[in-house]
Amino acid sequence: MSGAQVFARGLRRLVLNRQGTEAQIFLLTPGGEGFLYLRSDGFAHFAQGLGAEEVAGFALGKGRVELRFHDGSALTLRYRLGRWVRVLHFS
Repeated sequence: MSGAQVFARGLRRLVLNRQGTEAQIFLLTPGGEGFLYLRSDGFAHFAQGLGAEEVAGFALGKGRVELRFHDGSALTLRYRLGRWVRVLHFS
């Protein structure tokens, strides 16, 4: 199972700010609940929290979050018609 598939299984909710510079991804893992905080703007670019060490890179935009994992897989989260949708990419 790829990193994106494992991460996608624990997803519960996605919260983005209006500018598309911050995101909180709420997760449920066997160890408990938590969230991954992502920030990307002119001053900072970092991930912290639950699962941050699994993420090799990320990109934020208005209505979308793209996560890249160390094994080459990617997970895209986006809002469509007011609901969030997850899309897995494998390479």
